[in-house]
Amino acid sequence: MNSNYARALIPLILAGTFILDVFMPWGYAVWVVGDVFAAFLTLWIEWLLAPYLVATIGTVLAYVGHILSPPVIAVDIAGFNRVVGIALVWITAWLVARARGAKLDDATRRLGAIVESSSDAILSVTPDGFVTTWNRGAERIFGYTANEMIGRSILTIIPAHLHRDRAWELATVRGMHDIQTYDAVRLTKDGRSIDVSVTLSPLKDSVGQFVGVSKVIRDISDRKRGEVLLRQAHEALERRVQERTAELSAANHSLRILSGQLMQVQEEERSRLARDLHDEVGQLLTALKIDLQDIQHGEVGEVRFGSLTDSLELVDRLLTQVRTLALDLRPSLLDDLGLESALRWYANRQATRNGWSLSLSVEGMVGRVPVPIEVTCFRVVQEALTNIAKYAKAKTVDLTLCRRDQDITLVIQDDGVGFDVMLAKQRALGGESIGLLSLEERVRLAGGSFIIASARGEGTRLDLRFPLVEQEQPEQHVTSEVISP
Repeated sequence: MNSNYARALIPLILAGTFILDVFMPWGYAVWVVGDVFAAFLTLWIEWLLAPYLVATIGTVLAYVGHILSPPVIAVDIAGFNRVVGIALVWITAWLVARARGAKLDDATRRLGAIVESSSDAILSVTPDGFVTTWNRGAERIFGYTANEMIGRSILTIIPAHLHRDRAWELATVRGMHDIQTYDAVRLTKDGRSIDVSVTLSPLKDSVGQFVGVSKVIRDISDRKRGEVLLRQAHEALERRVQERTAELSAANHSLRILSGQLMQVQEEERSRLARDLHDEVGQLLTALKIDLQDIQHGEVGEVRFGSLTDSLELVDRLLTQVRTLALDLRPSLLDDLGLESALRWYANRQATRNGWSLSLSVEGMVGRVPVPIEVTCFRVVQEALTNIAKYAKAKTVDLTLCRRDQDITLVIQDDGVGFDVMLAKQRALGGESIGLLSLEERVRLAGGSFIIASARGEGTRLDLRFPLVEQEQPEQHVTSEVISP
């Protein structure tokens, strides 16, 4: 039955019983009709004193009904019946109160078992902040036994430097706040600080008066550590994303500049080839044509023989010029004999042309290396020696090619005037020069790493490294540039 229904029925039953008792002077209504049943209904009312209150009211009503009822029968019979009824009402009230007490004791024992077996710290404190209960979870979390903490101030487990927390705790304990849940730091018996979640709720007595505070404290150190690790991982991921985004943005910018510069270089190379063909090959062919026309229209004799001799010389010069152009574009030695022979031929040729003192060292180059690496190394040497000839004013050039284990290393060093690498890179990113960008792109596409070190007046050094790992696509390494101090 619902407690609200019980509260509504009990007054009706008491009133009806009283009316019947007045008009039925025998006194049976008190214990046969209603008061006993009204006392029984208090089982569904939570208030502990409800059975005795109903018994008291029934007693008073039975006495009043005895006085008001007409004297039809003997007074002693009517009084006896009412006394028996009142006794039954009080016995019923006592039995109901005892049943409720037993039920409450059983619930209390169950609740106590739950509290003691809980892994959380469950405790209660007085309005002045002194501990009154302390479960095994609290012993496990804080290290204090129940005998050590009961009767001590709750401030024992609050760090001294948390003054605001201490003041708030005391205010809450004194009942100035409602139920609160918050994260805090608490102290264990051995002096360690732990992160906890605290839930406070008021304790009230049977009449609703505030008598203390119940506290449930949960150790959340693992959760806090997980949150810190998660936050650190998130921050690291954000940094990686930002760095990667910046790298991709810079790479896209560099590729746009490189594409434009490549088109420009392509046009310049075509213009150079056109000029060479026109100025050198074209003039030689024109002279050869004139000599052949002289032979065609001249007289047989010394004149024709002399023109033929000149024509042969022009053909020799023409073949030399064409061969030079072909070798500048791509030496056949690179395809036929490999990287070592091509580098020796090209470096000695450039050293002779520019008057350098060349030191060429080759170690461990047994067999051929992958074609992309050969072409990249040769083109880098081409570009580097061309730049040395144009800008470095060097007297000595050192070239080292080495193969160890699964790596190919190439070192190019000169004693020239040097340059500011970072400034040159900025100019390249601004589109003023393509040298560094083209070298970086060549090395990257071949799966290598590229380091350039230079300073004004101290020469320049280029270090290239290519891993000899067979795969479908070459592994891409980010190139780096270093300025020597």
